[in-house]
Amino acid sequence: MVAVKDSLRKRYQDLIDYGNQNPKTVDPNLYQLRKTILLEGLPPETEEELADRVTAEGSKCSLRGMIWKILLGVDKIDPEKYIKLIEKGPSNRYQKIRKDIGRTFNRDAQFSQAVSQDQLSRCLNAFAHENEEVGYVQGMNAICGTFLYVLPEVDAFQCFSSLLTQSCPLYFTSNISGVNDASKLLDKILEFVDPELYEYLQSRQYHPLLFTPPILSLGTATPPLDELLRLWDFYLAFGFHLNVICTISQILLMRDVLLVHESPCSLFRSFPELDASTILNLSIHIIRQLPDDIYDLLVDHPMHPVDLSPFDRNLLDPMGLNDEFDDEDDDDEDDEDEDF
Repeated sequence: MVAVKDSLRKRYQDLIDYGNQNPKTVDPNLYQLRKTILLEGLPPETEEELADRVTAEGSKCSLRGMIWKILLGVDKIDPEKYIKLIEKGPSNRYQKIRKDIGRTFNRDAQFSQAVSQDQLSRCLNAFAHENEEVGYVQGMNAICGTFLYVLPEVDAFQCFSSLLTQSCPLYFTSNISGVNDASKLLDKILEFVDPELYEYLQSRQYHPLLFTPPILSLGTATPPLDELLRLWDFYLAFGFHLNVICTISQILLMRDVLLVHESPCSLFRSFPELDASTILNLSIHIIRQLPDDIYDLLVDHPMHPVDLSPFDRNLLDPMGLNDEFDDEDDDDEDDEDEDF
């Protein structure tokens, strides 16, 4: 087994080295990298990588970290720019950031060893300074924390910034429009793949905005963290729009329990622990079933406004779920296959 893992690690390193030496072949290099992630996954961290992660001066980039940077197109790190942002001190969103930092993977001992609250504070306030129109939206803390768990601080900041501003910018507007569109798409796809479960949920006060937290947080709300990293390998390779599909897969994995529960929607407050292999296998099966027009909307929605008016039935938020989510933010403020 060790030999197999070492062999896989060498294959990834060879792909990275070849890409560095042959920059004109970016597209085929990325194709091979994504294909390998899909078929093989990433190998677990080595003991050396794990040890470096929990040292105060941990500055080496793990294999996963290098691959994440490649997939996000982060090829140049600018420490001076980051330092200048930090020197501005607390942002105007500091009070909200401070509250959320304490909630970030607070039950995960490995995370607490590897990522300090000071690192989270620096990254989130620096982002708020650099992107004043976006500032800070609840859920960013766990997304930033995931990057800090895998990458050195400056690298993590640039990857975090790239993801939010380039990969899914509509998720982090003031009205989280991309997340609302994701909820509508989740609703449509769930009805398509499992009409029986969908009909039962509809009879039990179901509303797709119940899934705002897992969509907005890009899945970071459900442990364990090591399984989350495997899902993020998939998202970074093929797009974070796939978080919607993986959320549906988590719902389907609860199907038997949901269909006999008097209040099934209450179970969505906390999903069962992640099993990345099972979720990914089911998600790929769902993707293969989807009509092209729905899949195209799914791909576009984190980055571009999409017309989802045909899906608007039953989505008028009669329970005020969006208001409840906004109120939570206000309270904080007051407290100061490779074709994917």
